[in-house]
Parts: sequence; C-alpha cells; structure tokens
Amino acid sequence: MRQILITGSFGFVGSRLAAHFLRAGCQVRLLDLPNHPHKQVQLAWLREFGDPGLIETDICDAGRVTDAVRGCDDVIHVAALLNSIAPYQQFHRVNVLGTQTVCQACLSVQSAPHLTLVSTSDVFGIPRPGEVITEDSPFRTWDEPYADTKIEAARHVRMLRSEGKLSASIVYPGWVYGPGDRQFFPAVIDMVKSGVVFTWHRSAALEIYLIHIDDLIAGVQKIMDHRHQPCQDFLILDSQTGMTTVDLYNEIAHYYAKTIKQVHLPYNLMMTLAKATQTLARYRLLPAPLLSTTDVKAFGNEFRFSTERAARLLDWRPAVEPRQGISEALQWQSNNFPR
Repeated sequence: MRQILITGSFGFVGSRLAAHFLRAGCQVRLLDLPNHPHKQVQLAWLREFGDPGLIETDICDAGRVTDAVRGCDDVIHVAALLNSIAPYQQFHRVNVLGTQTVCQACLSVQSAPHLTLVSTSDVFGIPRPGEVITEDSPFRTWDEPYADTKIEAARHVRMLRSEGKLSASIVYPGWVYGPGDRQFFPAVIDMVKSGVVFTWHRSAALEIYLIHIDDLIAGVQKIMDHRHQPCQDFLILDSQTGMTTVDLYNEIAHYYAKTIKQVHLPYNLMMTLAKATQTLARYRLLPAPLLSTTDVKAFGNEFRFSTERAARLLDWRPAVEPRQGISEALQWQSNNFPR
C-alpha cells in the first residue's frame, strides 16, 4: 500500500491532500505542529476518511522528520509560513531550513521517497511587460519574505535534483481557493461585507490566476503518478480564469446579497497603506494589517502564465469553472463560518 507523508497537514492545502489520499486507500502520515490551532477540527474531519498516522513536531527537527519520512513512497512538502507580519528570520527558518530538513531526511533513509514540493507561482516574480511566465522563467525576488524564502527553498530542491541526489518535482500554484480555505476567501468576504472594496491596478483591470483546490490536488496526483519519468516542475493554475478582482468581489457580493462600492486608489498609496498597517500589526497596535505588501504587488501588476507543460506531459487542465468553484467556496464558508 502506498505510504505518503504530508507536511503542513493541518493547513488548507495539506489537509485536503490528506483527505484525497485517504479516500484513495493510501496510508497517510500527517506532520504538523502539536499546537496547530486547527489540529482537533482537521483530525476529526480526516478520520472520517481513514486512519492517518500523526507526527507532531517542528519541521526543523531533523530526527523526528527523518523518522516520519522512513518507509514512505512519497513526501508532499506543503508546510510553509504565510504570515505577512512575521520577522524574516522566522520565514527563513520554516520555509528554507524546513525544506532543507525534509530534503535531508529523504536522502538519509534507506529507500529515498519521491518529494513533491508545493511552492508558489510567486517565485517567478513580477513579470516584465508582455512576458508569459513558464516553468523555465527565471526566479525573481519580490523583496517579500514569503516569496523570497520560497525561492531559496525551490533552488535547494532543484540543486539536489540536478546533482542526481533527489527525486523531486515542484508545483507552482496560483491563488488556491475552495472548500476548506480559512485565509484567502475569509479576508475577501470581510471586505465585501463591509460594503467598500478596493482596487489599485495601474491601468486596466487585471485577470487573477486562481486554482481550485480540487484542480491543484488533481495536478499533484498526476505529478506523483509520473514520478518515475524525469522529474520536472509544473505551474498548476487556471491561466484563463477571465476573472478580475472586481469580478470576484461581485460574485461574492451577489452571493451575500450585498451592495458594494468600488474605490480605486493609486498603487503607490495602497503600498504605503499596506506597509504602515503591517508595521502596526507587527507591534500589535492593530489586530491585523489592512492588506499585505505582497497582496498589493500580486493584485496590482499584470501576470500571464502558461500551463502548456502540465497539459502536454501530464494531461492536466483545470476542470473547475471559476464561478462554479467560487460558489462552492462560499457555500463552505457559509456552512462553517456563518457571518
């Protein structure tokens, strides 16, 4: 029976991957922090689909991580720090040193498993005008701790793979949404329900690159099924959503029967507001920032991606139509977090 370790298994993506593989009859090991705030809820939910193993440890605990990896056929490394107000050192420890720890664990066991690193499309940076991002595009820093440490992590995995030491693939998702999301959609819903939504794109409204959790899981599954072929990296996102941020706001407003007012602010002003509120939140003078500087960059610049490689080599294409997926995501939010 296939044995799979999933790190960051109490988070959105990790928990949904765990449920998928439990349903498929695999033996699944969960690895996450013992004090994870969603631990009890996620464990109870996952046990509806099978009997997962549980390893509670810090991602940088080399001994415990190696014990977790031993005997596995596959490791899916999802664990990462996303918090926009944490210090850089904490991002580096979790995202870079944590990935290095997982890689070393894979190398140190007798039968090395295949590693699938769940990264982010952010590693390719803000594109130049007219540029289409592919898996061969260069990594570009954002001057943002999350994206920049994810670049370091991906480079480490690529280096070990190029040296022939590690069987590994890297997944670069877009903005992941769907049932189970406790971060992205709740923030957007709160903005919509306030009655005022903000945009800050530089010129015309920009298309956003979403990926429904089910489509991401399907992509990871196909990558793992092809792991005996030469390992490659894959952009897994919907490159043709046809959705702008205003479209997303309107879909959510329609679902909740809310009237919204759109306020367009200059990009530089939004960046200033993001920096200021992040600083205030870091010193606990605000409960949370208005938005992050990463959000300003991500939704204020034009991105274009190609998923041709995934289509050609994996026969993967997004199956969930964005408006259908948004409706599913909102229904889950209403059922689990009535506002």
